[in-house]
Amino acid sequence: MDQIVKKNSFIIGLIGAIANLALVIYIWQIQAFSSVSLGIAMMILPIPFGIAAQWWSKSSLNSYLSLKQGVLAFFLCMLVIFLVDFIANYLIYVQIDPGAQAIAEKATEEFAQKNENALANQDVFKKPVYSLGSYFTGFISKLLFYTIFGILSSLIFRKEVPKQA
Repeated sequence: MDQIVKKNSFIIGLIGAIANLALVIYIWQIQAFSSVSLGIAMMILPIPFGIAAQWWSKSSLNSYLSLKQGVLAFFLCMLVIFLVDFIANYLIYVQIDPGAQAIAEKATEEFAQKNENALANQDVFKKPVYSLGSYFTGFISKLLFYTIFGILSSLIFRKEVPKQA
């Protein structure tokens, strides 16, 4: 049963990774590093794919999905999406176009200064570190954060197999 969940999650994860990769490349190409709407889209984009992985797994298992299987489906889908995101961002901003780092930093700093009053004059801007370690930390952080959504949606989707008396 878990093999079905793994297979479905991997397939949906690949589709989500392609969509996320397209958005990453789009942001890089048009240099929209401070676009709030694209930032929100980047944050929300993976969630429907994780839910789709749970839904597809549930329908493949005759409408029965345990909490463990639901979390597994969501987690594996996010793992694929964020692994591709991690690799793509590292390759783009460190290997292919290191000059984009300065543009992204400048756009982020300008955005932080523009919104400084809303944050009570706190020093918000931190210069990002473009290293393999920082990208890996971001990958793990996102994976753990989005797992919370997977647990919540699994609680909604779960339907245990009835026990035989």
